[in-house]
Amino acid sequence: MKRYIIFIILFFLASCQTLGSLGFIEEDPRAPKKVDRSFPSFLSEKWSKVEYAPLISFQSEQDKYKTNHVLKIINDQIYRLKSDSLIINDLNNGRLFSEFALETNKIVAGVSVGYKTFIYSDSDGTIYAHELSDGELRWKLNLKDLVVSEALITSRSVFVQTSSDILYAINLRNGEIEWTKSAQSPLLSIRGTASPYFYEGLIFSSFSNGRLAALRSTDGIQLWERPISVLKGSTELEKLMDSDTTPIAFDDSIYVANYNGSLTRFDIRTGDKIFSVDFSTSKDLILFRDLLIGVSNDDEIIAFDAINGSTRWKNDNFMFRDLTTLSLLDGDLYFGDLDGFLHLVDADSGEIKGINRTSLGAINQVSTNNNSLAATDISGKLKLFEIF
Repeated sequence: MKRYIIFIILFFLASCQTLGSLGFIEEDPRAPKKVDRSFPSFLSEKWSKVEYAPLISFQSEQDKYKTNHVLKIINDQIYRLKSDSLIINDLNNGRLFSEFALETNKIVAGVSVGYKTFIYSDSDGTIYAHELSDGELRWKLNLKDLVVSEALITSRSVFVQTSSDILYAINLRNGEIEWTKSAQSPLLSIRGTASPYFYEGLIFSSFSNGRLAALRSTDGIQLWERPISVLKGSTELEKLMDSDTTPIAFDDSIYVANYNGSLTRFDIRTGDKIFSVDFSTSKDLILFRDLLIGVSNDDEIIAFDAINGSTRWKNDNFMFRDLTTLSLLDGDLYFGDLDGFLHLVDADSGEIKGINRTSLGAINQVSTNNNSLAATDISGKLKLFEIF
């Protein structure tokens, strides 16, 4: 009897495999691709911390908002946010260097660091600017609208973009609004916004309507505004042209990509389109020599020629693995994935060079500096590795 039962079970399992191979049982086409673990390790762990809660829930589980807690490595210090304080650790040993109390525990975006200032925003739409020397609050400004992207800090101003597609220029010293730029929001957009980009006295900002604007940083006078890509369908989903990628400049050109759209190169002064190639992403691009490298919505890593837009290489070994934004260091690309793996890929060729399995959960940010790599996961755990 036992043999008969075992035979039936084995026959059933074999039938399932046969049906799957024949196409009767449909496999998930978006299942994460399995990683090849045969590549060598390239990291050794130095220290780790678990200190902050990185998610704020709005209304329901379906509306859970992934906060933009940006990890910053500056010189030999690492800046990060807890739920109610800014933590500054020594990069080499993890020793606490400074801890400054924040004005809120409902942080949505930050930390931005620059010009002796650190900045963050909360779920009530308030921007906070603190002195980096002692943590004292310099000013706060309630915009009554979510700011979910990293603030841009220049020597004179702070630039932030709200979820309602309003770009603000704010005086760095006193928090007064200097000028604003509004864009018409579409019916459907990605929950997120791009960070503004500063280059040679100009501010470049991409909006959820799929357009890129160039403005003078001093007074907000608009020089030009252009669509990043053309509409490709008739439904609201097909018309989704939101751009959540920060523009990037190279060779008198400005480059930007959008969701369900294109990677486009514009003349930085006139706004004339130089080329546009099919590429959909919501992650920032990396510039390496004459290559623009990005992660597509399907987690395919693609390198484009920055001059003519041709594809120089592709790597599809990590598709649907929910990759982080790429981090570039000394000609290599570093990034993490949904299973806590950290990966190393050659930026010039796209070839895989290394892989590390960590004890992290789904990794949401990777940052590199000197010979160090910092990675955080969605639970708030931080690990610092030495690259060898």
